[in-house]
Amino acid sequence: ALDTAKIPYRAESSSLVYQAGEVRDLLAAARAVADPSDLLACMTALRSPLFGCGDDDLWSWKQARGSFNILAPVPDGLVEHPVGRGVAYLKGLHQESQWMTPSEVLGALVAERRMLEVAATGPRSRDKWRRLRFVVDQSRAWSETEHGGLRAYLAWAARQGEETARVAEAVLPETDVDAVRVMTVHAAKGLEFPMVVLSGMSSAPRNNGGVRVLWTDDGYEVRLTKKVQTNDFEVVSPLDEQMDSYERRRLLYVATTRARDHLVVSLHRKGSGSSNAELLADAGASTAAGAASFVAGSAGDVPVSAAADAVADVREWADWLAQIEAVREKSRLVSAVSASGLEGTEPAVALADAEPPGHAKGARDVDLPPWSKGRDGLAVGRAVHGALQTINLADGAGLGAAVSSQCMAEGVVEYAEVVTALVRSALDSDVVRRAAERPHWRESYVGTINEDGRVLEGLVDLVYREDDGTLVVVDYKTDAIPPAAVSPRVSYYKPQMEAYRASLAEATDLPVQPVLLFLHPETSTHVTIEDSKPGSAVR
Repeated sequence: ALDTAKIPYRAESSSLVYQAGEVRDLLAAARAVADPSDLLACMTALRSPLFGCGDDDLWSWKQARGSFNILAPVPDGLVEHPVGRGVAYLKGLHQESQWMTPSEVLGALVAERRMLEVAATGPRSRDKWRRLRFVVDQSRAWSETEHGGLRAYLAWAARQGEETARVAEAVLPETDVDAVRVMTVHAAKGLEFPMVVLSGMSSAPRNNGGVRVLWTDDGYEVRLTKKVQTNDFEVVSPLDEQMDSYERRRLLYVATTRARDHLVVSLHRKGSGSSNAELLADAGASTAAGAASFVAGSAGDVPVSAAADAVADVREWADWLAQIEAVREKSRLVSAVSASGLEGTEPAVALADAEPPGHAKGARDVDLPPWSKGRDGLAVGRAVHGALQTINLADGAGLGAAVSSQCMAEGVVEYAEVVTALVRSALDSDVVRRAAERPHWRESYVGTINEDGRVLEGLVDLVYREDDGTLVVVDYKTDAIPPAAVSPRVSYYKPQMEAYRASLAEATDLPVQPVLLFLHPETSTHVTIEDSKPGSAVR
């Protein structure tokens, strides 16, 4: 009915998944591999889309005295027959399966018989892919738990497809597709939906025929047939039937309470019997407040859109290729850019004159203090930043403990005095003092969207609000640089500060003033970044 009305649906319970056609075909091929003497499984697998053999192929194979036992020899001249090729494949996989887990056998069938590709040519291909992946994943989980062979797994899988099976897990739903979700009552436990339709309400529970075993406190009672049973079976049977009736009512309660707004049930029932529809009718479902009765055919014909999807015109090769290249180029872009990653991208830095002789990196490093070079320099900088995020900016309370813990975490305990001096130089600066006396925020995340669609983000060391409402962004720098080199370093860090300015201005609609605070054990230097052209910092 859903297919006729062209309504998409998804089976989201394991017991329903194992009833799907593609899953039955897969398991039939696996049974033929596991048991060469199972001729029915072999014929079923050959007639499935995995091998594509028609009834005429099977008939001609049998007329040529071919066998459906995959271990039997292939008659002369039938090696290239469609059935012959299929039987040869199953025989080869049977031999390899002796050293393969059930999940590996299923994975080989899915991959080598192109099940995913075949499913793509039909409707609801994503549903078929999802079900095949689910079955293979469950077989892998079963193998890791039970460590059994292929036949044991197939017996377990057969039980998963039974209506009475208690499935422990449901198929994870895919929320990006608007579709009707079909599931069992057990799988629906704990869920809630705007509208629920209960099906199978007019079906009466099946009689418990065959062999029955009832467990009691003293042991068990058994009935093989109506005339062969233990003495107390008839005594215990009514109690078991009563418990089954209670279980039916409990499941019916679970099913009917899954609906949040609308519950649709069928109360059509025969004059005799004990269906779920009768239980609901006796409970007053048809006369409950807000109930609306519908008679079959009263709603008229359901409009069905039979129009096929229009086929788009073939695009020009050049246009198609240009679009593909644009998509590829966009896919190479990282989704997010850090503001600190913009350091050194200012044109003034890139076009600066070369360093004069005697000012190369090696010569400068000789004069730099040891704590500012290499990995120790980075670790000292992180320790300073970490301490400034926790101590009191007004009076420096907690400075000693903060410095000790940060130096321990960064592995620079020997530079604790240097870290302390750098933190004190920040606390003594005019910028931090003004921040301590006004509303301020430390280690604040800022972000915005670039013109190319990428996210520009970063963490600001300190932000405070001036008396006129301006937001001042303070970024601590622990570079050990001479006074003459401050200006080049400002140009180096300017793109980063402009990114902070753009992010905060867009988020708050307030004027933003970035400030670089260069720290030194003896003093500090702050530099205000002048506003550049709008958008120049966001690259």
